[in-house]
Formats: sequence, C-alpha cells, structure tokens
Amino acid sequence: MEKTTLLVIVCLLQLTASAISNEDAPTCTKRIDTHCHFVPPFYAELLHENNITAGGRAIPSWSAIQHLEVMDLLNVSLSIVAISTPAAVLTRDYPVNESRQLARRLNEYAYNLSMEYPQRFSFFATLTLPDVEGSVAEAIYALDTLNAAGVMILATSSDELLGSPRFDPLYAELDKRNATVFVHPSQSPCPGQQSFNEGSTGLPPFAVDFLLDTTRAAANLIFRNVTLKYPNVKHIFAHSGGFLPFATFRIVKILKGLTNQTEEAIMSQLETFYVDTALSASKYALPSTIALLGTNHLTFGSDYPFAPADAYIPNTEHLDKFLREDVTTTAKKQINFKTAADLFSHVLSEDMGY
Repeated sequence: MEKTTLLVIVCLLQLTASAISNEDAPTCTKRIDTHCHFVPPFYAELLHENNITAGGRAIPSWSAIQHLEVMDLLNVSLSIVAISTPAAVLTRDYPVNESRQLARRLNEYAYNLSMEYPQRFSFFATLTLPDVEGSVAEAIYALDTLNAAGVMILATSSDELLGSPRFDPLYAELDKRNATVFVHPSQSPCPGQQSFNEGSTGLPPFAVDFLLDTTRAAANLIFRNVTLKYPNVKHIFAHSGGFLPFATFRIVKILKGLTNQTEEAIMSQLETFYVDTALSASKYALPSTIALLGTNHLTFGSDYPFAPADAYIPNTEHLDKFLREDVTTTAKKQINFKTAADLFSHVLSEDMGY
C-alpha cells in the first residue's frame, strides 16, 4: 500500500472518530474543489529532469486514484484540476514551440481524465503566457473543443504580470466566452533572481511570494482597466486572494490616486472577484475575506496534492468549524458548492444533483 493512501486512511479514521464523538458535527456536505492540481507522470518527469520545483515546493506524487481517495475524504463531489506553476513555460527562455506542445499535451490529458471520470473531474486549461498567440489558440481549443471549465493563468508569467496590455487578445476571446480564469500564483519577479525556484527573501516563493504575486495581479487588473474592458471574464484568485482582503483599504486609496476612478468604482470591481479557501480557511482569514466578498464569491479549495494531508485536512476542519458556528446553512452551501456550481454549470452533468 502506498504511503499516501495509508496516510489518507489514517486521517479518515481520525476524522470519523472525531465526528462520532462530537454531537454537533455537521452532516456531510458535498463540495466542488476549485483549487486542486494534477501532475501527470510525464510532466513530473519533465520537471524532475530539469530540476524544477513549483515555486520551491517539491513536486508531489499524484494519481487519479489517490486524488479520488482524498476527494472522498473531504466530501468533494467534483474537482476542477489545474497545473501548478511553472505550467507550460518551464523557464524564462523555454522555447515557445515546446511550451505550446506541452500545454496541448497537458490539456488533452486533463480532458481524458474528465472523460474517464465524468462526474468527478473537470479542468482549467493550461496556456502558454507570455506567448499570447499560442495562449489564444490553446484557450479557444480547450474551451470550445475540450469543454474546459475555464483557464488557469499565472499571476506572473515569466516577468509579465496579469493585466498586461499585451494579453488583451486573449482576454477578448475569454470575454466572448464568459470564461472563468483561475489565477494561480507563481512568484513576484525580483532583481537579480535567476530562477523560478528562488525567493525574494531566501524563503521559498510558495511561502510568501505567492501571496504577494496574487495580490499584485488582482490590483493590476483594475489598474490596467482589464476588469472594465472585459466584464464577462470572471476571476478566482487562489488562497483567499493573497493579501487582498487585508489590504483592500490601502489598495483602493492608491488606485484612486493612480486612476480617474472613484473609490466606489474600484470597490465594485474588487467585489466581482472570487477567491478560494485553499490553505486560508483560518479563523483569522475567513472573517475578513467574507467581509470583503461575501459568501457567494468564496469557493472551496484543497490545494491537493501540493498541500499535504497535514495541511488540507486541518484547513478543511477549520472551514467546517467556522461554517458550523458563524454562518447560515445557505452560506455554508454557497461556499462549499453552489458558487462553483453556478460558475461551472456548463461542465456539470444533470445527474450530479447540483
């Protein structure tokens, strides 16, 4: 028996015992996981061969069977998987033709996964930014032919931040399709930084840089007028939006000074954003996140398999405790699955009960 499978079984037994001993334990609620990852064997091998990590995080083992076990543990009905950083552009000088081939291979792998388990998996398509032409072609193919749930775009693609005017042709196509963009962090570019594996402070990028990268991307979408130019595109920002819920007052004041927009106009754009609970369902983060966006712009996220069991299980327990004590039944259903079900109704089968 694999170590991962054994760990999941042990955790499941612990959770079951806890629920039995707790008279107030909530009934199981189905969830849609909008922040989780897949790591095909060929992709893991490619990253290992090139000594590449995911923002300093070692590449975990993954299989569909392991993923299904974790989904059952967390009461997840549907997982919308995405590739993590560095996606299809492995290095800053990675050949464009190779990144396009890799993106296509990843997307067709994810499509086949969704066909093999049609009620359990969907996917966010991998693109090739900062290669705009390739990204446009791949987004059209993935959304129109493969029925992808949406697209995944890194907050920073190489050194180019989401919201770059160069990305307008891609956003025009996404806007036509009312597409949802899952914004996953990479890391903030730093002077003198030589590789994607280095952080700005000596800490691995996934520890702190990821959160700054996400926050800056969200602010840049408003600063660059993307949210107004392409109103049909919806964004889900990972990890509660990084620092966004805590820095909203500062960001709004600064954007007001940098643009011709009122604070009310900036806030209305911020309030169109969605965020997920991946590694951010603590008693510290949830109240401020909900104060900013409400429960109808918050989706469940596990961050599996990059988050290990000792992270995604406590994070889910914290979420359940908060939902049990601090919100209504309607809000609980909204966060766990209804918001995601509304966003991704086009990939849900009628017999899934949503």
